[in-house]
Amino acid sequence: MRKQFLTAATILSAAIVFHSCELLDDELKPHKGRYTIERINENNFHSKGWREQQVNNVSGNQLFSDESEHVEIVCGPENNSNPRLLEGSVKMNLPTSDDPTLRRVRLRRVGYNGTRLADLTELKYSTYVIKQSPTIMVLQVDLDNDGDRDGNIFYNPLEYFQGNAYIPVVYNTWQQWDALKGIWHIELMELPEFSDNIVTIKELISIPAYADARIIDTPPMGHNGEGVRFTIGGNPRELFDNTIGYFDALIIGTKNQKRSTLFDFACNPSDQ
Repeated sequence: MRKQFLTAATILSAAIVFHSCELLDDELKPHKGRYTIERINENNFHSKGWREQQVNNVSGNQLFSDESEHVEIVCGPENNSNPRLLEGSVKMNLPTSDDPTLRRVRLRRVGYNGTRLADLTELKYSTYVIKQSPTIMVLQVDLDNDGDRDGNIFYNPLEYFQGNAYIPVVYNTWQQWDALKGIWHIELMELPEFSDNIVTIKELISIPAYADARIIDTPPMGHNGEGVRFTIGGNPRELFDNTIGYFDALIIGTKNQKRSTLFDFACNPSDQ
Protein backbone atom coordinates (compact mmCIF):
# COMPACT_ATOMS: atom_id res chain seq x y z
CA MET A 1 0.00 0.00 0.00
CA ARG A 2 1.66 3.21 -1.14
CA LYS A 3 1.92 6.13 1.24
CA GLN A 4 0.26 8.45 -1.24
CA PHE A 5 -3.04 10.22 -0.86
CA LEU A 6 -5.37 11.76 -3.39
CA THR A 7 -7.28 14.88 -2.46
CA ALA A 8 -11.01 15.03 -2.91
CA ALA A 9 -10.48 17.84 -5.41
CA THR A 10 -8.81 15.43 -7.79
CA ILE A 11 -11.85 13.16 -7.85
CA LEU A 12 -15.14 13.73 -9.59
CA SER A 13 -17.82 14.82 -7.14
CA ALA A 14 -19.90 11.81 -6.18
CA ALA A 15 -23.63 11.47 -6.52
CA ILE A 16 -25.04 9.02 -3.98
CA VAL A 17 -27.20 6.15 -5.15
CA PHE A 18 -28.26 3.31 -2.86
CA HIS A 19 -30.32 0.38 -4.06
CA SER A 20 -31.74 -0.48 -0.67
CA CYS A 21 -34.14 1.25 1.66
CA GLU A 22 -31.52 0.86 4.41
CA LEU A 23 -29.19 3.80 4.00
CA LEU A 24 -25.99 4.14 5.97
CA ASP A 25 -27.80 6.36 8.44
CA ASP A 26 -26.65 6.98 11.99
CA GLU A 27 -30.20 6.52 13.21
CA LEU A 28 -30.65 3.14 11.53
CA LYS A 29 -30.91 0.55 14.29
CA PRO A 30 -30.26 -3.03 13.19
CA HIS A 31 -31.01 -5.42 16.06
CA LYS A 32 -32.35 -2.42 18.02
CA GLY A 33 -28.88 -0.87 18.19
CA ARG A 34 -26.76 1.50 16.16
CA TYR A 35 -23.80 0.55 14.04
CA THR A 36 -20.43 0.16 15.67
CA ILE A 37 -18.08 2.12 13.42
CA GLU A 38 -14.52 0.89 13.05
CA ARG A 39 -12.08 3.34 11.47
CA ILE A 40 -9.24 2.02 9.32
CA ASN A 41 -6.33 4.17 8.20
CA GLU A 42 -2.79 3.62 6.96
CA ASN A 43 -1.36 3.46 10.49
CA ASN A 44 -3.73 0.82 11.88
CA PHE A 45 -4.45 -1.05 8.64
CA HIS A 46 -2.62 -4.23 9.65
CA SER A 47 -3.42 -4.09 13.36
CA LYS A 48 -7.12 -3.99 12.46
CA GLY A 49 -6.71 -7.25 10.56
CA TRP A 50 -6.55 -5.98 6.97
CA ARG A 51 -4.16 -7.36 4.36
CA GLU A 52 -3.48 -6.68 0.70
CA GLN A 53 -2.29 -8.98 -2.05
CA GLN A 54 -1.35 -8.83 -5.72
CA VAL A 55 -1.30 -11.76 -8.13
CA ASN A 56 0.76 -11.76 -11.32
CA ASN A 57 1.02 -14.48 -13.95
CA VAL A 58 4.58 -14.69 -15.24
CA SER A 59 5.45 -17.36 -17.81
CA GLY A 60 2.51 -19.46 -16.64
CA ASN A 61 3.41 -19.20 -12.96
CA GLN A 62 1.30 -17.30 -10.46
CA LEU A 63 3.34 -14.97 -8.28
CA PHE A 64 1.85 -13.65 -5.02
CA SER A 65 2.88 -10.45 -3.29
CA ASP A 66 1.69 -9.31 0.15
CA GLU A 67 1.62 -5.69 -0.97
CA SER A 68 0.42 -3.80 -4.03
CA GLU A 69 0.75 -0.25 -5.28
CA HIS A 70 -2.72 -0.74 -6.78
CA VAL A 71 -4.45 -1.03 -3.37
CA GLU A 72 -4.24 2.14 -1.28
CA ILE A 73 -6.23 4.30 1.11
CA VAL A 74 -6.93 7.66 -0.54
CA CYS A 75 -8.93 10.82 0.13
CA GLY A 76 -12.11 10.79 -1.93
CA PRO A 77 -14.38 10.32 -3.72
CA GLU A 78 -16.61 12.04 -1.19
CA ASN A 79 -19.40 9.87 0.22
CA ASN A 80 -22.19 11.97 1.72
CA SER A 81 -24.51 9.11 2.63
CA ASN A 82 -23.69 9.35 6.33
CA PRO A 83 -22.18 12.34 8.16
CA ARG A 84 -20.21 9.94 10.37
CA LEU A 85 -18.24 8.53 7.41
CA LEU A 86 -14.83 10.18 7.38
CA GLU A 87 -13.05 11.28 4.24
CA GLY A 88 -11.34 8.36 2.55
CA SER A 89 -11.80 5.05 0.77
CA VAL A 90 -9.72 2.22 -0.70
CA LYS A 91 -8.66 2.70 -4.30
CA MET A 92 -8.44 -0.63 -6.15
CA ASN A 93 -7.14 -0.54 -9.73
CA LEU A 94 -6.13 -3.26 -12.19
CA PRO A 95 -4.00 -1.52 -14.85
CA THR A 96 -3.39 -4.54 -17.06
CA SER A 97 -2.50 -2.41 -20.10
CA ASP A 98 0.49 -1.10 -18.14
CA ASP A 99 1.31 -4.52 -16.69
CA PRO A 100 -0.01 -7.44 -18.80
CA THR A 101 1.10 -9.95 -16.15
CA LEU A 102 -1.25 -8.44 -13.56
CA ARG A 103 -4.20 -10.71 -12.74
CA ARG A 104 -5.75 -9.69 -9.39
CA VAL A 105 -5.49 -7.26 -6.53
CA ARG A 106 -7.08 -8.15 -3.20
CA LEU A 107 -8.06 -6.58 0.09
CA ARG A 108 -8.63 -9.15 2.84
CA ARG A 109 -9.62 -9.19 6.49
CA VAL A 110 -8.92 -11.70 9.21
CA GLY A 111 -11.22 -12.03 12.21
CA TYR A 112 -14.44 -13.70 11.06
CA ASN A 113 -13.10 -17.23 11.33
CA GLY A 114 -15.86 -19.60 12.45
CA THR A 115 -18.74 -17.25 11.64
CA ARG A 116 -21.66 -19.32 10.40
CA LEU A 117 -23.20 -18.17 7.14
CA ALA A 118 -26.57 -18.79 8.77
CA ASP A 119 -25.69 -16.21 11.45
CA LEU A 120 -24.99 -13.37 9.04
CA THR A 121 -27.60 -10.62 9.36
CA GLU A 122 -25.99 -7.94 7.19
CA LEU A 123 -23.39 -8.09 4.45
CA LYS A 124 -23.15 -4.83 2.52
CA TYR A 125 -20.45 -2.68 0.99
CA SER A 126 -20.16 0.40 -1.20
CA THR A 127 -18.23 0.99 -4.42
CA TYR A 128 -17.50 3.91 -6.71
CA VAL A 129 -16.56 2.77 -10.21
CA ILE A 130 -14.72 4.95 -12.69
CA LYS A 131 -14.15 2.19 -15.23
CA GLN A 132 -15.07 -1.47 -15.63
CA SER A 133 -16.00 -3.52 -12.56
CA PRO A 134 -17.13 -2.96 -8.96
CA THR A 135 -15.13 -4.71 -6.27
CA ILE A 136 -16.03 -8.38 -5.80
CA MET A 137 -16.75 -9.86 -2.36
CA VAL A 138 -15.32 -13.32 -1.64
CA LEU A 139 -15.87 -15.60 1.35
CA GLN A 140 -13.49 -18.48 2.00
CA VAL A 141 -15.65 -21.25 3.46
CA ASP A 142 -15.57 -24.45 5.45
CA LEU A 143 -18.80 -26.15 4.38
CA ASP A 144 -18.91 -29.06 6.82
CA ASN A 145 -17.31 -27.44 9.89
CA ASP A 146 -14.37 -29.83 9.93
CA GLY A 147 -11.79 -27.05 10.21
CA ASP A 148 -10.63 -27.32 6.61
CA ARG A 149 -11.11 -24.86 3.78
CA ASP A 150 -13.41 -26.31 1.14
CA GLY A 151 -13.42 -23.44 -1.35
CA ASN A 152 -14.79 -19.98 -2.01
CA ILE A 153 -18.05 -18.31 -2.87
CA PHE A 154 -18.06 -14.86 -4.45
CA TYR A 155 -20.54 -12.07 -5.07
CA ASN A 156 -20.02 -9.83 -8.10
CA PRO A 157 -22.56 -7.05 -8.76
CA LEU A 158 -22.11 -7.18 -12.56
CA GLU A 159 -24.98 -8.37 -14.78
CA TYR A 160 -22.83 -11.25 -16.08
CA PHE A 161 -22.92 -12.76 -12.56
CA GLN A 162 -26.25 -11.50 -11.15
CA GLY A 163 -28.55 -12.25 -14.09
CA ASN A 164 -32.12 -11.14 -13.42
CA ALA A 165 -31.07 -9.85 -9.99
CA TYR A 166 -28.80 -7.32 -11.66
CA ILE A 167 -28.87 -3.69 -10.54
CA PRO A 168 -27.19 -1.40 -13.09
CA VAL A 169 -23.75 -0.13 -12.17
CA VAL A 170 -23.73 3.67 -12.26
CA TYR A 171 -20.30 5.10 -12.94
CA ASN A 172 -18.82 7.95 -10.87
CA THR A 173 -21.40 7.26 -8.16
CA TRP A 174 -21.30 5.58 -4.76
CA GLN A 175 -23.54 2.49 -4.73
CA GLN A 176 -24.30 0.11 -1.91
CA TRP A 177 -24.52 -3.63 -2.63
CA ASP A 178 -26.54 -6.01 -0.45
CA ALA A 179 -24.48 -9.15 -0.92
CA LEU A 180 -26.46 -11.19 1.59
CA LYS A 181 -29.48 -11.03 -0.73
CA GLY A 182 -27.49 -11.42 -3.96
CA ILE A 183 -26.40 -14.31 -6.16
CA TRP A 184 -23.09 -15.97 -5.29
CA HIS A 185 -20.86 -18.15 -7.45
CA ILE A 186 -19.01 -21.23 -6.28
CA GLU A 187 -15.32 -21.63 -7.04
CA LEU A 188 -12.58 -24.12 -6.25
CA MET A 189 -15.08 -26.80 -5.22
CA GLU A 190 -17.87 -28.90 -6.71
CA LEU A 191 -21.30 -28.98 -5.08
CA PRO A 192 -23.61 -31.42 -6.90
CA GLU A 193 -26.70 -29.64 -5.58
CA PHE A 194 -25.70 -26.56 -7.57
CA SER A 195 -24.51 -27.85 -10.94
CA ASP A 196 -24.50 -24.34 -12.43
CA ASN A 197 -22.22 -23.10 -9.61
CA ILE A 198 -24.76 -20.42 -8.75
CA VAL A 199 -26.33 -20.11 -5.31
CA THR A 200 -27.76 -17.70 -2.77
CA ILE A 201 -26.50 -17.94 0.79
CA LYS A 202 -30.02 -18.87 1.88
CA GLU A 203 -30.09 -21.73 -0.64
CA LEU A 204 -26.64 -22.93 0.37
CA ILE A 205 -27.41 -23.23 4.08
CA SER A 206 -30.79 -24.83 3.33
CA ILE A 207 -28.93 -28.00 2.25
CA PRO A 208 -28.53 -30.08 5.44
CA ALA A 209 -24.91 -30.95 4.64
CA TYR A 210 -24.03 -27.25 4.46
CA ALA A 211 -26.28 -25.86 7.18
CA ASP A 212 -23.28 -25.23 9.42
CA ALA A 213 -21.08 -23.71 6.69
CA ARG A 214 -18.66 -21.13 8.08
CA ILE A 215 -16.17 -18.49 7.06
CA ILE A 216 -12.65 -19.78 7.62
CA ASP A 217 -9.28 -18.04 7.95
CA THR A 218 -6.27 -20.06 6.83
CA PRO A 219 -2.52 -19.38 6.81
CA PRO A 220 -1.85 -16.82 4.05
CA MET A 221 -0.16 -18.82 1.33
CA GLY A 222 -1.01 -18.32 -2.32
CA HIS A 223 -4.77 -18.10 -2.76
CA ASN A 224 -5.32 -19.19 0.85
CA GLY A 225 -5.62 -16.68 3.66
CA GLU A 226 -8.12 -14.38 5.32
CA GLY A 227 -11.75 -15.46 5.07
CA VAL A 228 -13.35 -12.13 4.06
CA ARG A 229 -11.98 -10.69 0.84
CA PHE A 230 -12.49 -8.00 -1.77
CA THR A 231 -11.03 -8.53 -5.22
CA ILE A 232 -10.58 -6.92 -8.60
CA GLY A 233 -9.80 -9.44 -11.33
CA GLY A 234 -11.09 -12.78 -12.58
CA ASN A 235 -12.75 -14.33 -15.60
CA PRO A 236 -13.74 -13.36 -18.18
CA ARG A 237 -10.79 -11.01 -18.14
CA GLU A 238 -12.38 -8.38 -20.35
CA LEU A 239 -14.78 -7.52 -17.51
CA PHE A 240 -11.91 -6.54 -15.21
CA ASP A 241 -8.96 -5.33 -17.27
CA ASN A 242 -8.03 -1.72 -16.48
CA THR A 243 -10.60 -1.35 -13.71
CA ILE A 244 -10.48 1.92 -11.77
CA GLY A 245 -12.64 2.09 -8.65
CA TYR A 246 -13.04 2.58 -4.92
CA PHE A 247 -14.35 0.56 -1.98
CA ASP A 248 -15.66 1.67 1.43
CA ALA A 249 -18.32 1.32 4.13
CA LEU A 250 -18.31 -2.45 4.59
CA ILE A 251 -21.10 -3.59 6.92
CA ILE A 252 -21.04 -7.00 8.58
CA GLY A 253 -23.71 -8.05 11.06
CA THR A 254 -24.04 -11.35 12.92
CA LYS A 255 -26.63 -12.76 15.28
CA ASN A 256 -24.27 -12.80 18.24
CA GLN A 257 -23.60 -9.06 17.99
CA LYS A 258 -26.16 -6.46 19.04
CA ARG A 259 -24.76 -4.02 16.50
CA SER A 260 -23.51 -4.51 12.98
CA THR A 261 -19.99 -3.23 12.36
CA LEU A 262 -19.43 -0.54 9.74
CA PHE A 263 -15.81 -0.45 8.53
CA ASP A 264 -14.92 3.09 7.49
CA PHE A 265 -11.63 3.74 5.64
CA ALA A 266 -10.13 7.15 6.47
CA CYS A 267 -7.25 8.87 4.69
CA ASN A 268 -6.13 10.86 7.74
CA PRO A 269 -3.69 8.65 9.68
CA SER A 270 -4.76 10.28 12.96
CA ASP A 271 -8.37 9.09 12.58
CA GLN A 272 -9.08 6.12 14.83
